[in-house]
Amino acid sequence: MTNYRTPELPTLEPGVTLLETESRTSGALHSLVLDHVLLESGSALWVDARGNGTTQPIAELAPDMRVLDRIRIARAFTPWQHYSLLEDVPSELTAETTLLVLPDVDAFYRNEDLSPHKAGQMFSEAFQHVVDIAETYELPVLVTRMDDDTFSVPVENASTTILQCEQTTFGPRFSGEEFETLVYPVGDGIVQTTFTFWRRVLASRHPAFDVATESPTPAEVRTVGSN
Repeated sequence: MTNYRTPELPTLEPGVTLLETESRTSGALHSLVLDHVLLESGSALWVDARGNGTTQPIAELAPDMRVLDRIRIARAFTPWQHYSLLEDVPSELTAETTLLVLPDVDAFYRNEDLSPHKAGQMFSEAFQHVVDIAETYELPVLVTRMDDDTFSVPVENASTTILQCEQTTFGPRFSGEEFETLVYPVGDGIVQTTFTFWRRVLASRHPAFDVATESPTPAEVRTVGSN
């Protein structure tokens, strides 16, 4: 007999939330984004890096393909494009925007074409744009970083919330200063840690939207900015 407990997921509050994950907990970022969009009945603006915003993982997890229409993705391919997109974020925000997503926010600024001094200066300025957006618009901003090192210290220092997601013997565990949850085994001592597992979590939390298997996978999530 399957014994499955629908877990709670962290609530994303206004301010910068830094999500730290292990490689074994892939899908955690996408799950938090989809859960927030569904809970808030709003939309998300996603400034992508390193292909985190590709269609397949988001579509795999979404309990309803229509939810993907609420995620607008801007793509950059250089540090200068990424910097410019961050400057343009305020003009892209709408009344429906309830979340800004910035995966691997430091990645582009590690470009070998930038001197160490220029890279650090450019990244600090870019991330200050992010902090200003969060404060000015009282908007939740969800970020991840490519590496936990000296270069990415501004991300940690400016984050109002830090969430850890790690794999345990009981399943993925979210923890933070004011939040902790365990995702428990689905039965027979088996814990699913794949995208299928995260999709089951979202479908259980949002049963009214669980029609994804009846909807075709879109060719691409709608994008804005550089493509």
